Amino acid sequence: MDSDNLLTATQSEPPALGRHYGSCDGKAALARETSPGNWQVKVRDPINRLAGHDGWMMLGTGWSTLDEARKATGLS
Repeated sequence: MDSDNLLTATQSEPPALGRHYGSCDGKAALARETSPGNWQVKVRDPINRLAGHDGWMMLGTGWSTLDEARKATGLS
């Protein structure tokens, strides 16, 4: 086995991060895991002046599980 094959065989894939689409107060919402154990929730509200240029507004970040993020924001 040469050194190129050895390096390829020992490299592991990064863990897949979670994502959940739902709604919050009748608006489209997205919860996503930005790094393992760190969830954020955004809601699509293009008429809200606090929303970004793409119409998404951050509701919060830093929850360790999707369940915690859902409970804190009302995400369904």
